[in-house]
Amino acid sequence: MGHTRGNDSGNHGWVTTSVAAAALGIKPRQCRNLIQEGELEARLEGEGRDKRYFVSVSSLEALRDKRQSEGKLPLNRRGTTEGEDVGDVGADLGQWVRELTARLETRAAENAELRTRLELTENADSTLREQLDRERERADRLEEELREARRSWWRRMFGG
Repeated sequence: MGHTRGNDSGNHGWVTTSVAAAALGIKPRQCRNLIQEGELEARLEGEGRDKRYFVSVSSLEALRDKRQSEGKLPLNRRGTTEGEDVGDVGADLGQWVRELTARLETRAAENAELRTRLELTENADSTLREQLDRERERADRLEEELREARRSWWRRMFGG
């Protein structure tokens, strides 16, 4: 599990450090520290202020398993009583899945909006091209009428 910038064919996907941090029960800054330490595999995307890490889901799952087996509990699970099943991460995983689902739904809605905009743009483009063609035809007709009118005047004036 290293800090990478490439693709890993074994991954099931990539998530932001915020989502990864929520899955681990830590803060995003701590998640970035784990990336720097090589505990999580991540890729860096964007430039400048838009630069973001995306954490591999498979390395995230592996780290969750490792931390659970070592007894390192997420922050939101610390301080539980002995009677509680601290090994059960189903609730955390469920929350993580809900967050991912919400993000996917948001992206799907954004995608639909962008598709609609693209379709409207294509329709507008098509309409503008049709109008341009009609105006060119009109301009050609007017130019021909003007040439004909000039010839007629020339003939009337000089009898040609």
